[in-house]
Amino acid sequence: MAVNKSAEKYVVGNFKGGVGKSTTVQMLSFESAFARNLKTLVVDLDMQGNTSDVLNLTHMNYSEEDGGGEMLTFDKTINDVLMYDIPVEEAVYPIINNLDVLPANIAFEMFDGWVKKQFPESTDQFKYIEEKLSPLFNKYDRIYFDVPPSISVYTKAAMYMADWVIVILQTQVKSMRNGLQYMEYMEYFVNEFNTNLKVVGVIPFMLEAADAVDKEMYAQAQEIYEEHLLNTVVLKNARLKRYDGSGITLEKTKTGKTEYWDRRTHKIFKDIYDELEIHKTWFD
Repeated sequence: MAVNKSAEKYVVGNFKGGVGKSTTVQMLSFESAFARNLKTLVVDLDMQGNTSDVLNLTHMNYSEEDGGGEMLTFDKTINDVLMYDIPVEEAVYPIINNLDVLPANIAFEMFDGWVKKQFPESTDQFKYIEEKLSPLFNKYDRIYFDVPPSISVYTKAAMYMADWVIVILQTQVKSMRNGLQYMEYMEYFVNEFNTNLKVVGVIPFMLEAADAVDKEMYAQAQEIYEEHLLNTVVLKNARLKRYDGSGITLEKTKTGKTEYWDRRTHKIFKDIYDELEIHKTWFD
């Protein structure tokens, strides 16, 4: 059974790619650090390293006073920690004040085969990963795991370590099915490995507000997910899409106010953050 640590640990999931999992990790971790002043860590468990790249770009958007600066060079990654015994603290990089990342890159692809040779039993694989990362668990208030859209050692290890799961739901038939499959698999995983993982919320993502099919899918989601479905909906958002190439921004107008589209986009995820906090109280 996964050991409870001081940091609250979240995994963001769906078995379909491109639904907004990584975006949610990036935005919620940013709001946790910047808006809520909580010491926050992102652990990138996806070999594509997209979240690591976006957070690096984010680092470049902020002043030294805010913890930003020039582009970071990720000389060490999670792969070095897990395969080559590099102390995990040496592979953590500051993004902005209160927000750090343990990055990944394509070299992480080798880990799957390696860990299965070293530890044939799944539980031993999860415990090994947890042990390697555990020195960080008492250094942060929040830890967010970004995982690939598959049932893999990366995804399962994150489930094993996490306290909470956030399910991402796109209002499309395939995503609806994959969201349900994810929750069904999570229930199986909790029973199989005796963990305390709980669903803290389902986020409806990239809804086309005027599209009849999307409206129908959202109505179905309300029936299926009931109170788990958040009231805050992430509508299609050009600024959110831009963050993939620019990093997360908080641009200012000439009068010193936060630019409208940045302000609006951040408010969506602040609202999501607050809804998830309310949902957590249901388990007290």
